[in-house]
Amino acid sequence: MNHHVNYVTYIGWVLESMPQETIDTHELASITLDYRRECLQDDVVDSLTSIEPTDGAETVSKLTGTNGSAVARKDDADCPMFLHLLRVSCDEQEINRGRTEWRKKHAR
Repeated sequence: MNHHVNYVTYIGWVLESMPQETIDTHELASITLDYRRECLQDDVVDSLTSIEPTDGAETVSKLTGTNGSAVARKDDADCPMFLHLLRVSCDEQEINRGRTEWRKKHAR
């Protein structure tokens, strides 16, 4: 009605940029999203994803991985954590920051 994007859409955008290798072998354990500004239906959005560093050196504002390019390190393979950034493509205004935690899928 107000031409705003529904919050479920943000979750979809975050998950779209996850590495396929992680999606294939892990399941989402938790997701935390921090909304910074509204997004309108006509906005073109960049979804950036990066593996969360274990040393705390990198922040979400410095994310460079995008569209599934981030790959978990060997030592993080069992329970990788990722940082996410959604931004408006044309002016790079931050829409949303997030963090996801993943766990290995159980064998069926």
